[in-house]
Amino acid sequence: MQQDFKKFLNKIIIFTIVVAALQYVVSMQLPVNYVSNSWPVIVLFFAAFTSIMHHYLLKSTLGNPKRFIFSFMMFTTIKILLYLAVILIYVLLNRLDAVAFIFAFFANYFLFTIFEIFSVLKYLKQNQSMPE
Repeated sequence: MQQDFKKFLNKIIIFTIVVAALQYVVSMQLPVNYVSNSWPVIVLFFAAFTSIMHHYLLKSTLGNPKRFIFSFMMFTTIKILLYLAVILIYVLLNRLDAVAFIFAFFANYFLFTIFEIFSVLKYLKQNQSMPE
């Protein structure tokens, strides 16, 4: 599990740098009112939270691969509820930046979710091919 998580961390660091660079370029091209000043924090939030959830997902299925579906669904539910809470709190505290924040948040949600799904599928594929 440790080796799998280290590989995941290396990949997510590279992915995060690429996403941050792309968002920086986009933020320089768009008008100021379309760009949330909090986009760097959003990128780091998704990178950190995706890493934490991936670690716990790997840890929870260690020794009992049949628990994967339950663990994945539980962690996905927790993530969605946390993400909704973050959006709600930010929007209530920063109404002027609300629309730009929501766009940035969902763009990152989309990108990091795709990354996470590909990582989980690759992990599952590798573990199925291993002899027991």
